[in-house]
Parts: sequence; structure tokens; C-alpha cells
Amino acid sequence: MGSVLKLLGLISVLIIFCVLRYFDFGTVGQIETTYRDHKTLVVYAPSLGGRTSRPELERLVRETYPAADLLIPTYSHQWASNINPYEITQKIETAIDAEDKKYHYEKIVLFGYSTGGLLLRKVLLWGYGYEDRPEQQVRGRHDWVERIERYVSLAAPNRGWPYHKPTNLDDYKYAFGSIALEVGRLTGTGRFIASLMQGAPFVANMRIQWIDLFRSLPANQHPLVVHLLGNKDELVDREDSIDLEAGSPEGVIFKSLEGFSHGEIASRLYQGGGKELTAAGEAIQMALTKTRYEFPSDWADKVGALHTDPDVKQLIFVMHGIRDESPWPAEVKQSIDILIGDASKGVKVIPPLYRRFAMLPFLFYWDRQSNVRWFMDQYTEARAMYPNLRDTDVDFIGHSNGTYILASALQNYQVLKIRNVFFAGSVVPMHYRWDKLMRDDRVTGRVWNICAAGDWVVAIFPQFFQQISDLIGNEDAKPGVLDIGAAGFRGFRHGTGDEDRLFNLTYIAGPHIAAFETKARVDDIARYVTLDPKLNFLDLWWSKNGPEPERSLQIASNLSWLIWILGLGLIAFIGIVCYRRSWSLFAIYWVVLLGVLNSW
Repeated sequence: MGSVLKLLGLISVLIIFCVLRYFDFGTVGQIETTYRDHKTLVVYAPSLGGRTSRPELERLVRETYPAADLLIPTYSHQWASNINPYEITQKIETAIDAEDKKYHYEKIVLFGYSTGGLLLRKVLLWGYGYEDRPEQQVRGRHDWVERIERYVSLAAPNRGWPYHKPTNLDDYKYAFGSIALEVGRLTGTGRFIASLMQGAPFVANMRIQWIDLFRSLPANQHPLVVHLLGNKDELVDREDSIDLEAGSPEGVIFKSLEGFSHGEIASRLYQGGGKELTAAGEAIQMALTKTRYEFPSDWADKVGALHTDPDVKQLIFVMHGIRDESPWPAEVKQSIDILIGDASKGVKVIPPLYRRFAMLPFLFYWDRQSNVRWFMDQYTEARAMYPNLRDTDVDFIGHSNGTYILASALQNYQVLKIRNVFFAGSVVPMHYRWDKLMRDDRVTGRVWNICAAGDWVVAIFPQFFQQISDLIGNEDAKPGVLDIGAAGFRGFRHGTGDEDRLFNLTYIAGPHIAAFETKARVDDIARYVTLDPKLNFLDLWWSKNGPEPERSLQIASNLSWLIWILGLGLIAFIGIVCYRRSWSLFAIYWVVLLGVLNSW
């Protein structure tokens, strides 16, 4: 009977885990508009819990603009919410556009608290035509942005909600939040918050578009931007509110408020029986009404300027594999510096600075994405630091997991563009759609994919995922569990006929790292991304009588699925044996196994 109950309990848990992802745990809501003089439109976006969670803040907004039309989205979320933030953004932006077309406002004010500030930042970009919805046609610029007077954020995570522990957050709450994120990942819940985390496409695309927008607008057309944050905020750090790399164009005002936490800055607004404003209330009112030149000279915090380099006009990313500690990235940079000489001051090489990545986390999509998010942060910072760098003057050299980082980023981040690409030992699916990226001008140059005849790493491990994709008929590589494959051993399928822009070199002699083993090859790669983008690696590295994979490796690659089954079966068998001996032996076995997989 006990075994039956255990089985029923396990089945119940599995059902719950599978079903939760289909619940919204929140509402998109509607748009509520209060009409007054039709001259000023104030858009107020509340926090995660919706407008009812901070009634004093809405009261302050109404009292600050008693004669203005007020537009408020009525969304409401729990932390497990699965609502799509793009849907909310579209609803708000569409409503603003519709109201402006009816009343032709003299000015429009955007004010967002916490998550609402992040959403309104996106709304503003969409109004200017900077849209990034996957598979959606961009609607273009809307006239209402010509009436934007200011954008004010209150305790908003302008860089996205952080994965790291904010300075003022206690350890217990941070641990609880981290566990909640993991539970959400396993159950498919909390997708709304996950979409607003640092490095997520919704946020990363927004940061880059923010840079592009303020660089494209004449200075006299910049809306006033004010960020307010309590110095005891336990959810948003000062740096994440300012977002110096992407959120602080010339003239942005940042004000920290002494003694206010994340919740208090929106709730401790009145004192003296509700007749007087607190310091937070006064600061919000000033941010919503004062012109740029009416703020006292000592009111705002001093924010250090971002150090930029206008000489840099080309960016080259160099990305290694998951356990690659060889010196080839440094050798590539050294070769580039020698090749171009004095011109090197205009070329910035970004080395692979992400942490060593073990095999076990590489097998899981969520863990693979951590390095993709890191890459997009690097890309964003580079776009901010080098103002004369065009988005099409970025080149990429990748090996193993480095190839996955770029391929996944191109799928998930619509703002990313790359010129010339060099892949070796690629773990990207063979059916990756380079042809579509080239047609959409997301990849504007050439792509070289080098396959090594002795690359047993790609031939066996990611080949298993490739075989599953082929078995179920995947013709288009999608982000997810199956977004790794064996292109580094067998070549890419799509795009090789597109104006001679995608090339598979099969094969060169050597193992997984073969493309970088000799100085001559490193020099050729450096020349390709700097002086000669039409360089033909087939002429340089390929021989008509060149190497082919050994018969044993080809067989092992074809039987990758069997090798995986045998390996997993062996692990399970040893685990069962340990379990039957004792719980302690079983626990020791799994600790050792996980330790090996996380260090190998």
C-alpha cells in the first residue's frame, strides 16, 4: 500500500509540474482612461501587483495633474505570472496612440513604478518605431512621441531584474527568490518575471534600442528622463536603475531618496494626516512637473560619465568553448594587432571572459543561456562605449560553445547584427537557418564553418541532439532543448547557396581544436576578420586528397544515440546498485557523479 501511495504522490507531483505552465497567474487587464482637459496625457504604469497595490501613488499622480487626462493599465500579476510583457506593451502603446489621435495632446508624460517603469520604457521605444517582437511586422513611428515631454521611472530596474543579490536584500529573501526562479523554470511558471530579468531578450533588445534612439534624436528633441530610487531599495541597485551603459544619455537626472525602500518609496508619500507630502512625495511631484532647468543645482545625484572611445569602428568577438583554456584567443588578438598595425586603435577585440563551463550545465538549455545573456551584456556595453561603431561592423570568431553563443543570440535578440563569422568545432544544429538571417540582413557578410576530421566531441555528444531533431523532422532550429547539433562535424544545410556567403569546409586534419592549432591558421583567421573578408579557406586549408573522418568515428557518430543510452543506462544501473546497498552510499554516488559532471 505504501508503494502505491508513493507512486500516486509522484504522479501527482509530475502532473502539477506539467499543468502549472498553462495557467496565467495574472491578467493583461484593460486600459482605463480618466478624461479632463485633453491637453495633457499622463500615463501611469503601476508595479507588478497592479494599481491597487499602491493607492497612495495613484492619488499623488492625480493630485499632481488634476486637469490632465490619465491613462492607467489595469494589469495585475503574481510572481508566478505567465503573461507576455510584449502583449502588455502593445496594449499600452496602442491606447496612447489612439488617445493622441483623438485629442492631439500638447504634452504626454510617462510615469512608471518598478516593473511599470520597465514596461513604459519599452512603450516609448515602440512609439518611436523600435519594435522587436519576434515574427511581428514593425508598425513604424507613431506621431504621439512628438508630444512626449518626459519619462519618469520610480524604483525601476532599468537594466532588468537582477540575478545577483542586490546590496540591501537580505540573504534569506535572496535565497527564496533564487529557489522561486528555479521552481518557475521547472514548472514553466513565472515567465513574466523571467522575461524582465537582466539579459532577457525583452530587456537586452530594449537597452540597445535605447542607445540607438538617443543617438539618432537631435539633442533638442530628447525627452526629459528622470530616475528616482530609494537608497534602501532592496530589489534594485543604484547601477541597475541608472543603467549607465544604455539608460543615461546626456541630461538624464538621477535622484536617490534617503531612507526609502522599494515599497516605501511608493507608499510613504503623505504625512501629517495625509495633508503634507513626504520627501518621496515631493521628489516624485518635482520629477513629474519641473522642467530640466527648474531643478535645484544640488537636487540630483552626481553620476559619472561613461568613458567612450570614438576611434573604435570595428568590434571582433572571440569566444572559446566550455572547457577551453588554451591560449588561442590571445594569439588571435596578437595576430590581429600585428596585421593591422597602427589601425588597431580602431579595432576592439573582445576576449572570452565568461567563466569555465562544465559539461553538465551545457546539456541544459537554461544554463546554456547564461553565457548568451552575458554575451549580450558585452555587446550592449560595447555599443554604448564606442559611439562610432555601426551595428554592421561587428565580426565573430567562435569555437565550440562560442559558436552556440552567437547562434542562440541571433535567434533570441532581434537587435543583434553580425558581419563576418568564423566557426570551428561548432555545436550548432545542422539545420540552423543562416539563409533567413542573411535575407533579413542580420548577418551581412560571410560565414565559414570549419569541420575537423578528428572532432569526436561534436561527432558524438551534440550529434545525439541532432539525431533527435532529425528524427522528429525539425527543419528550422528553434530555441530550446534541441538547439545544439553537429554542424561542426557534418556542416550546415541551409544557406550554402545564398550568394556564396555560407561555406562548409569538410575536413581539415586534427581534433576539436584543430582550426587554432598552428600559427599559420591563426594568422589566416585574423586576416579574414580584418583585411580580407573574401579570404577562401578552401584554397588555404582544404586538400582534394585531404583527411576524412576515420571509419570508427563515423560509426560512433551514427550510433551516438546508442552511446548516450548505454552511458545513461550505466549511470542509472550503478545508482540502483548503490540505492539497494544503502541510502548513504546512494547519496555519496550522486554527489561524486554531479561533482565529476560539473568539473569535466
